[in-house]
Amino acid sequence: MKSAAALCFVLLVGSFHAANAQKTALPPVDFSAMTCDQFWQKTPPNDRGPFLFWLSGYFGHKNNSAVLDPTGFSEKTSSLSQYCAKQPSDNILSAAEKAFAN
Repeated sequence: MKSAAALCFVLLVGSFHAANAQKTALPPVDFSAMTCDQFWQKTPPNDRGPFLFWLSGYFGHKNNSAVLDPTGFSEKTSSLSQYCAKQPSDNILSAAEKAFAN
């Protein structure tokens, strides 16, 4: 389990390093003002990863959890995507709470 967490950390750091290497800065994101549709349709796929990790950490902190479960993260991200496909006008933060809070 520690090796899986270490692998996730290395991938996360690598993705930030790759983003910095390209010199393309991600703009600030106000999740409280963003709809599901705006997140999934207007955020380039390569930029979604850091945002999804942030959402996961945000709700993990709200639940007092310091655990990163790679399988659970993938399942929750998929659940968020499916929810947003059905409710595109919902706020992404509210939708993510439904997916990541449990």
